[in-house]
Amino acid sequence: MIVKRRTWLYRLTGQAFAHLVSFNEPVTATKAREFLRGSVGDPLDLWGRDKSNAQPLPVRDR
Repeated sequence: MIVKRRTWLYRLTGQAFAHLVSFNEPVTATKAREFLRGSVGDPLDLWGRDKSNAQPLPVRDR
C-alpha cells in the first residue's frame, strides 16, 4: 500500500533526534526522501505522520 503524508520526520546519520519536514500536498516516502537528499542529505530514518498521530514526541531522559 502506498501511503502519502504531508508531515514527515527524519533523522540523519549521527543525529540523536528527529527533525520535521512538511509539504503543501501529501507525498510518498520516496518523494520525501528525494527532497531530503537534495536539501539536507540522505536520511537514515524516515517516518510519516498524520493528523491522528501528530502529537508531540515524548522527551527521553538520558
